Amino acid sequence: MLNELAALVAFAFVGSFSPGPNNAVLWASGISFGFRRTIPHVVGGALGVGGLVIGVAAGIGALLEAVPETAVALKVAGSAYLLWVAYQVAGSGAISRAEAAHPLGIMQAAAFQLLNPKAWVFALAMVGTFLPEDLPRPVGIALLAGVVLLVVAISFTIWAAGGAALARFVDDERRRRLVSLVLAALIVASVLFLWV
Repeated sequence: MLNELAALVAFAFVGSFSPGPNNAVLWASGISFGFRRTIPHVVGGALGVGGLVIGVAAGIGALLEAVPETAVALKVAGSAYLLWVAYQVAGSGAISRAEAAHPLGIMQAAAFQLLNPKAWVFALAMVGTFLPEDLPRPVGIALLAGVVLLVVAISFTIWAAGGAALARFVDDERRRRLVSLVLAALIVASVLFLWV
């Protein structure tokens, strides 16, 4: 059991820490608003991913596998949304505190997961690989979702704190523009990786 738990934690950390839409947006929020104001985004994102794990384990994953068109439609809609987010990040010209009114709140960050293809792939992989079969299903789902929520919260906290720390180094227009383009490129790359 301990080996399985260690594997679950490692997989969850690598999956949630690798660059993707959540991390790029958290990084940008940390730069723009600081760590403290980005905490609701961290919490909401973790809750959203945990909710996806619960939903997939409760049967949404079976639906997506049974009706492949549903999975493709979700992937297309999510990819389009993420490309729009990348366009907004790159097109803003720069990341600065004055450009956005406020960081994502808990509900907004949780809802962001519904259109995030990487989060769906992550949830499907977590449930398919790590849902314990030797426990009653509700207990296994609760255990899996709890571990994922905790690990994702830690990962997202690191990205938000990294953005906040980076804010000191992007104090001129040229550097902010470069960071905006890097963040947009990370989001586009995460979409491309989902299709190859």
